[in-house]
Amino acid sequence: MTGRGVSGGAVSVLNAIPCGIGSTIGIALSTEAEISPSDRVSVELEGRPGMDDLLVRTCVSRTLESIGRELPGYRLRVRTEIPPSMGLKSSSSVCNAVIAAVLDHFDVSMDPLEAIRLGVGCARECKVTITGAFDDACGCGLGGLVVTDNSKDELVLRKEVPRYDVVVCIPDRSIPKSKVPVERYRELEDEYRRMVPLLKDGYLDVLTRNGRFVADLAGAEDGLAEKALAAGALAAGVTGTGPAVAVLARQGDGPRLAGMLGCRTIVTETR
Repeated sequence: MTGRGVSGGAVSVLNAIPCGIGSTIGIALSTEAEISPSDRVSVELEGRPGMDDLLVRTCVSRTLESIGRELPGYRLRVRTEIPPSMGLKSSSSVCNAVIAAVLDHFDVSMDPLEAIRLGVGCARECKVTITGAFDDACGCGLGGLVVTDNSKDELVLRKEVPRYDVVVCIPDRSIPKSKVPVERYRELEDEYRRMVPLLKDGYLDVLTRNGRFVADLAGAEDGLAEKALAAGALAAGVTGTGPAVAVLARQGDGPRLAGMLGCRTIVTETR
C-alpha cells in the first residue's frame, strides 16, 4: 500500500536560540509525502531540483528502526508549499510528513510527540537545525500556539489561537544556517527570558518584538513588518532566522495587506 503523511508549516513567535525556549504558531501551508514499496530506493522532491535528500532518507530509516520494520526498496515522493531557508519551518514540516507516511504505510500508530521527537532527532543528525527545532516541529505538527523547552524537547504549552490571516513576505534571498550569528543571538538571553512569561496571552506582541531582534541580528528587512503594523496588522516580524516576514492579520484582511506591502507574498492562515 501507499503510505501518506501531511504536515503544516509554522511561523516563529519566539526564537529558541537565545534562551532555549521557543514558540511558534502553526500555519496552513502544507507538506505531503507518499511512500510505496519499490525494487530500489528513489526519492522525488517536487519543486526542489538539486536538493539533498539525506534528511528524508534519514527520516525513513530512523522510523523503520523505531517501529521494527523493514522496507529495503521504496519510492518516496515529497511535495511542499513551504519555501526553504526562509524561516517557515520547511525541514520540520518535511520530517513530520515523511515519518507520518512511513507509519501510515505500515498502519502503525505513534504518539504525536514521539513522532515529532523522532523527526527532531533526524534533523539534528543531518545538521539542518541550530536549536533542535522542537518548537518548529510542534508548531508544524500540532498547530495552534506552542511553547517548548528545546533543551529537553518538552512541550510546555499548546493552545488554540483564533483564525488569523497570515501574510508571508518572501524576499529574493535566503539565509543558510551556516550564516546565522548564533553567539550574537545568545547574547540576548536575558531579554528573551523576560518575554517567555508573556507568551500565553501576549504572543502577538512577542512575535513582533522577536521579529525586531532577529531583523537586527540577521540584517534582514524590518521595514515591511513596520509597514504592515502601521496598516493594521495584529503582529508582524521576521520569522525563524529570516529573511521572510510573517504578518498576522484579522480574518479576511490578509489580501489587502499583501497588496500594499510591495513584496512577493503568500497568503495563508493559522491552523
